[in-house]
Amino acid sequence: MNHRPLVLVDVETTGGSARYARITEIGALRIERGKVVATFNQLVNPEQPIPRFITKLTGITNEMVWQAPTFARIAPDLEAFLDGAVFVAHHVAFDYSFITAEFKRVGVGYNSDRLCSVKMSRRLHLEQRRHGLDQVIERLGLQIQNRHRAFDDAEVIWKFFEAEYKADPIKFFSSVQKLMVYSSAKSIPPAGQTRTEFGGTTSL
Repeated sequence: MNHRPLVLVDVETTGGSARYARITEIGALRIERGKVVATFNQLVNPEQPIPRFITKLTGITNEMVWQAPTFARIAPDLEAFLDGAVFVAHHVAFDYSFITAEFKRVGVGYNSDRLCSVKMSRRLHLEQRRHGLDQVIERLGLQIQNRHRAFDDAEVIWKFFEAEYKADPIKFFSSVQKLMVYSSAKSIPPAGQTRTEFGGTTSL
């Protein structure tokens, strides 16, 4: 069977567009065979000022990132951390766009299969109207100290996946299969099989 790691990612940024804004913090957990095997938690010097409203939301100040490494310095470690894994994030298009844009600036072409945990929540909980991280936290009764900090938010995705997998593994894997965005035709699995790994590949 072909086991696939997952990397659950959250980024904090200086704004909403990867074209103009930059990353200020990256938090990620690497999951292999249903367990956290490595973590990545790093402030990043965005090489541009952090707007006041962003600081008010995240608590990340210009002083905090002044001596942090730039993305160029952490790119090799992050590339190794992400290698071979499915990229998972809440509103994955946002986080993925920032990561790929930052890699592009340093001459790295990053491309990965990806999965959106917001869409997972919508598919698994049709009865719910809202599916942001705040709603996931409330639904699961989670305690989180640093909301809107990258690593803490990434941990919420992990706890969400754990809870949904334990509640109904077949439904969980079915949702993964339906919602996976593949980076190329070569990575699309045979019909009826999920290649994402959460304790192993499962045939449905």
